[in-house]
Amino acid sequence: MKRLVASSAVVSFLTGCAGLTFGPESTNALTYYDPKPYLFISTTADCVSTATIISIPEAKRGVTFNSGYGTADLSVTLSGGMITSVGQKTDTKIPETLSSVASLATALGVARATKVEGACSPGAKLYNIDKGVIDPKAIVSIP
Repeated sequence: MKRLVASSAVVSFLTGCAGLTFGPESTNALTYYDPKPYLFISTTADCVSTATIISIPEAKRGVTFNSGYGTADLSVTLSGGMITSVGQKTDTKIPETLSSVASLATALGVARATKVEGACSPGAKLYNIDKGVIDPKAIVSIP
């Protein structure tokens, strides 16, 4: 009997830790949106291309702040409805990777633009990025 009481006390002590719980949207949770990345490429009349990775809010989610034994300093920072940091600064590798992809897309766009003789026609295209892979078919194309 003493073991059962001791085991229950240990389990309730360990499960009572403070923290954040991420899950579906609910009435007692802070609502945020999962970001969805897209590649935006634009070309000017002077054949100058630029590529930018943009994030657009997509799926609605929720994060709950759980109090527990002891003290906790929990924080969530939002920008445009999307989480930018949780309790600490975000990993700096993600922006570096996105910048590399944007630079590569810009270089490819400029290489194509230099092959065309004469003036370029200005335009813009938006590409879907799924699991780190850019869809070759543009979602939106503005001539």
